[in-house]
Amino acid sequence: MSQAIDDQLLLVTLARNWWMVGVRGGLAILFGVVLLLSPSIPLNVLVALFAGYAALDGASAVASALWASRRSTAAWPILFEGAASLGVAALAFGWPLLASRELITAIAVWGLITGVLEILAAVRLPRAGAGYWLVGTGGVSSLFLALIILAIPHATQPYVVKALGTYSLVFGGLFFAAALVLRHALLARGHA
Repeated sequence: MSQAIDDQLLLVTLARNWWMVGVRGGLAILFGVVLLLSPSIPLNVLVALFAGYAALDGASAVASALWASRRSTAAWPILFEGAASLGVAALAFGWPLLASRELITAIAVWGLITGVLEILAAVRLPRAGAGYWLVGTGGVSSLFLALIILAIPHATQPYVVKALGTYSLVFGGLFFAAALVLRHALLARGHA
């Protein structure tokens, strides 16, 4: 199967399952709101919240990728992104009393890995519609979160909570918008 046909199948599959992308966006927005409303939460609560968010986001990404991969092999970045999120969730659930620095490093590494994979997923999407740049911008925001956290070696927990909360709102908004664009593409395709 040619790459162009494979990529087009991915777009059609994502459009049909636009709500899966929307769920990921909604989860991120909810997580961001919770963090920004309570920036001085205890570390163990932050670890639990992050683990829960990463697990739900990872499971949503894996489900979306597996659904898309039934018709296209282009979904592998989404699958690996979901696996990375599930891995960091397992780490956080496994060691709920992680030291602050280890948690911050784990979040930064997670941001780097998922950011690169989101950008790769965006590159695989056809340029029809705005979904590809919304997903790509979500990837850039993940990289930006990681770089901000890594650039400040002595970042305090409240700073990380605010950065993670802001990132989650931006990322969630981008993915929710991408879901709406995909839904619109599906409706337009159905009427065409």
